[in-house]
Amino acid sequence: MEITTIFYAVISALVYVGLQSLFIVGVGVSAKGKTDKMPNGEDYDSEMILFPLKKFLTRSEMRKVYFTGSLFDDLIEKIRIQIPEYDFSVSGNEISLTRNNTEFVHFVNLLNERMGRIDKTIQVGLTATGVYFYKVYEYYRFSKYLRKPIIQCPACMSSIWSIFSYWIPVLYVFGFSWPVLYLGIVNMFILVCLNWLIFSSRPH
Repeated sequence: MEITTIFYAVISALVYVGLQSLFIVGVGVSAKGKTDKMPNGEDYDSEMILFPLKKFLTRSEMRKVYFTGSLFDDLIEKIRIQIPEYDFSVSGNEISLTRNNTEFVHFVNLLNERMGRIDKTIQVGLTATGVYFYKVYEYYRFSKYLRKPIIQCPACMSSIWSIFSYWIPVLYVFGFSWPVLYLGIVNMFILVCLNWLIFSSRPH
């Protein structure tokens, strides 16, 4: 095979991969947007054509996860180090403290102030009998193995959307063969890297 033929083959492959990446980026751009809450309480969705698909697949809810067991005990030890001026007691998974306590307001304010030294994501909650701790996590309705490759992650989208940009046209033209399968796998991972570079280089 002549060097000129190899050169043009490589250039053609690079151009084709670039066009594939533009296609996948275009799908991602077509799904961008957000849902605003209007004054009457109704949702106002972005008018990008694929946003409804993204909204459907990325539905989620925020859940509180409470500190319990050994993790609660470890947190209490860290709090005692940060607030040595208070010798508080613990009952169950709470710091025992009622609103009738004269030091209640001062202790809670001090606790909120110094919790950031331990972990800024830890939230403080109050009950009638004491103080508890939790973190808030986002739980998606659909698995990440479904939503990310379809619409949520530009790099992951290379796996699904290369079906339309590589597998369908290549199999139609050349048919199935082991080289086609091998090149398809290579093509997918090149797209992953290229799309990741494109989106990670954007200003945030």
